[in-house]
Amino acid sequence: MEATYQSNKRETRITYGETIVSMLRKKDLANKQILFCGNQRYYDLYAEKLRQFVPSSSTHEWFILTNNRYCNTMDNFQELIYFLERFSRQKELVIFSIGNEGVMELVGFVQHVTEFKSELYFLPVSLRSFAQTLTFSSQIVSTETLMSIMEVNEAPESILFDPTLANQQTTGKMIDLLTLIRCGIVCEHSFLQNLYQNFPTREALLHHSFAAYSDTLIQYYQSDSQAIQNFGKTFEKAFFQTENSSLLSNSMKMMFGLLFELAWNIESSELHFNFKNFMIWLVRLGFPIVIPPEISLADFGQQVIYLAEEKPLRGLAKIGEIGREKIPTQKELLQTFEVYQKIVTEIRGE
Repeated sequence: MEATYQSNKRETRITYGETIVSMLRKKDLANKQILFCGNQRYYDLYAEKLRQFVPSSSTHEWFILTNNRYCNTMDNFQELIYFLERFSRQKELVIFSIGNEGVMELVGFVQHVTEFKSELYFLPVSLRSFAQTLTFSSQIVSTETLMSIMEVNEAPESILFDPTLANQQTTGKMIDLLTLIRCGIVCEHSFLQNLYQNFPTREALLHHSFAAYSDTLIQYYQSDSQAIQNFGKTFEKAFFQTENSSLLSNSMKMMFGLLFELAWNIESSELHFNFKNFMIWLVRLGFPIVIPPEISLADFGQQVIYLAEEKPLRGLAKIGEIGREKIPTQKELLQTFEVYQKIVTEIRGE
């Protein structure tokens, strides 16, 4: 299937519901310089398969990145800029970005700032990296702190999404579900309820394809990609500024960021939502809900406030509807953390 997608006054074409093989067969790659940028994992899996689509009249190179979500660092940005020097500016360059969100952001940023005559194609390998491409936002983060230091908006020539790749994950599929959950929280409560019904157990989650949600994801992101992508982001970033947060993986920081922003909205705005049942559902699916005791929630809350003072959060008017901008207070956050910890204790039966 194909669709024209518009966001932030930019436009691209999305091809989805097909395999990478069928999508690439349609591309004219003759007499081109071709650059594949991808995580090590996807180089190992797909380098040989992708090479068969490179005509003898064309040349190709790989720029390989770590599997880390935040591989879009300043160091990698500088290395990729240096790597591009081997390509001629007199001949057309075609760039395929294949991998996670970090690869999409890094390559999108480089495409924006370089002077090559080039075409950029995003090949996201998960629902969350597909969602990232729909924002047209590309950031470079500090190598040391992983905080954003540069950002641009860049639309690729096309986005090629093969949902069968996303279905081959296990832990990654749980993180992909959080992408859909975020859409329900921000855009439509009934969609969140639909997810609860369709994925009642971990087994159902791991064996159920996300392919049917491609259209829904496109629709929600075209409506308000920024609000969806930003929900939970301030709380996630605050973990990177909090002592001992290295005890949480990047994916766990993202998940707890989403949970705590939702919990804060429920407490501060007295939203009608059964947060405990929501947490029980997540536990049933295999998500961790316990914050390591070495991480001070008081210090974490202070970092949230510092970040929100720089960029206020868009609060929820209700589940499924974004409201006005807000800055969390220390009192609200302490109450939120107290309620959260109480729910965790009750769920664990302590």
